[in-house]
Amino acid sequence: MKIILLTVNKTKDHNIKNLLNDYELRINHYIKFSTINISENKNIKKLSPKEQKEKEGILIQKELQNGDLCILLDEGGVLLNSNEFAEYLNKKYNANYKRIVFVIGGAYGFSKSIYLLKHQKLSLSKMTFTHQMTRLFFCEQMYRAHTILKNEKYHHI
Repeated sequence: MKIILLTVNKTKDHNIKNLLNDYELRINHYIKFSTINISENKNIKKLSPKEQKEKEGILIQKELQNGDLCILLDEGGVLLNSNEFAEYLNKKYNANYKRIVFVIGGAYGFSKSIYLLKHQKLSLSKMTFTHQMTRLFFCEQMYRAHTILKNEKYHHI
């Protein structure tokens, strides 16, 4: 089992990069975890939001493999608290997927083609965050979920 965090844009802030690296190491103590950053087209800012989403959707689909469980991190997704997220992960782990891929879309979200694939959707909050902060919050929650599953004290500090 491997967990992938698939993101459209790279993290530019060095402080956030350091925190993300720290959480990636922590998560890898429990399960194989890695991040894939899809290359951003240099001229993408010149495209309309719809065209940007379509290009990003093509790149997202290229990264997915047969048998992956793909979960979109989307504002319209299901809201779970930390304990519920841990249980959600545990159920997915027991389903024996080869890879579980969590996807953070671009600035304008996901293309219709991605939504039509009927992926599962989770929301981290009703609030809007930058994509860099979304990555950080997701990684922290992934780490927290594993400490909950192992009944470790991090969750209750």
